[in-house]
Amino acid sequence: MKILVSLVFLLLAAGACGPQLEPAIDEGTVVARYGTVRIKNSSTSRTLTVLEPGDKVDVLERQDNWYRIRSGDVEGWMEESALITKSIEARIKEMAGAAQGLVPQNTAVLREDANFRLEPGRTSPVIRKLREGTRVEVVDRVTIPRPGSDTLLDVWLHVRPAPTEAGWVFANLVEFDVPPEIAQYTEGFTYSAVKPLNQIEDPIAGSIRWYVVGERSPRLDPRLDFDGVRVFTWNLRKHRYETAFRTKGLRGVYPMEVGQDGVNPMFRIYELLPDGKSKQAREFVMNGVIVRERKRDT
Repeated sequence: MKILVSLVFLLLAAGACGPQLEPAIDEGTVVARYGTVRIKNSSTSRTLTVLEPGDKVDVLERQDNWYRIRSGDVEGWMEESALITKSIEARIKEMAGAAQGLVPQNTAVLREDANFRLEPGRTSPVIRKLREGTRVEVVDRVTIPRPGSDTLLDVWLHVRPAPTEAGWVFANLVEFDVPPEIAQYTEGFTYSAVKPLNQIEDPIAGSIRWYVVGERSPRLDPRLDFDGVRVFTWNLRKHRYETAFRTKGLRGVYPMEVGQDGVNPMFRIYELLPDGKSKQAREFVMNGVIVRERKRDT
């Protein structure tokens, strides 16, 4: 009996001295349709296994846009877009809540598939992949230095693909919307901001909206959101849109805001100051179809 007890004790001791599992730094859930686990952090390295959406993994390490993970007895590398970690989930919820009160500047559609990122940047964690044709609300726009370049800038858009989601996409993959009724007047400009100003009734055409738009010309300084503002009103006699106001050469930055000054529509724009950081507000009020800038207090 003593011999048997001794053998059991030795076996338990040997098991306790075996290799210990590396502690996980986070837990992840696979979100990709095919969650490929590779032997190295390279998309050309050999595949170890493929996980299904909803599978749980231990996250052991992060390098650039790759996670080293453990799934059962398998350890390998997964691209960050293939899974969501618990820490990222918490940040996603926090950012989405903070973006609830932001007023969209325009809507837009993705020209091609795009990584929906937690922050602006090519190596920022990926929330998920947005498919070509996805429509989003654009709430902000930023520029940051392009990795590896001393002169070039990357432009990123803060977008909402759904009311409960917010994140960042590369601006080159996004095409801003233009209301169909004024699309013929774009003249090659991008309408980076579009705001309804007023609504009137035409006995022939029905309900018609007036618009104020921020026009962005080609090859504009990437730090600026628009360099012109145009106001479209409706001629009830001729039943067509007309330009009631237009100004160019601005250093416009988000947000463009609209509201009422008593019974009159008004809008506010901001211009970037020479220091490249501060911005100054300019307000405009409409009296009928006449637009006048409100004088600033001195």
